[in-house]
Amino acid sequence: MAETTFLPDASGSTKRPDIISVLGLLTFLNTGLFILIYLFGMFGMMAIGKMPVDEFAQLMHDAAGKYLPEDEMFMVEDLSRTLHSSGLLLMGIYLLRTGIRLFGAIGIWRGQKRGFYIYAGAQLIGLFAPHIVLPWSLLGVFGPLMTVGITALYGSQLKRLA
Repeated sequence: MAETTFLPDASGSTKRPDIISVLGLLTFLNTGLFILIYLFGMFGMMAIGKMPVDEFAQLMHDAAGKYLPEDEMFMVEDLSRTLHSSGLLLMGIYLLRTGIRLFGAIGIWRGQKRGFYIYAGAQLIGLFAPHIVLPWSLLGVFGPLMTVGITALYGSQLKRLA
């Protein structure tokens, strides 16, 4: 097992900072859950890829029609065709990003500065990489703000990482 070392704080303590303990636990829960979701998603996308595209588009249209107003249904057609053709690639991108985030978070947990840089890089690239497949209109606001906020919280402890 790798050694855990942190640089001393103002009082001389080399104990893991509380913020890293809390964020680390949340990150481990989040990445563990989403690795499972993306793995199952990959299997689902493999099955969807074997369906006729029109049949899948109709299933998506019928399901979304219960929740979306009719004037927003045009998005479902485009998204269903994108998922049919590139859904496996999308799940792979998400899985890779999440795995790299986990690797970086383990480094941070152990007090390694490079762990932060790996984590931050995965977060930054992970914001944009899914848009190789997805339209930019799906980028949203909350996800990127949350990503920047969590990364900044980890970054606030960079001075304690060796």
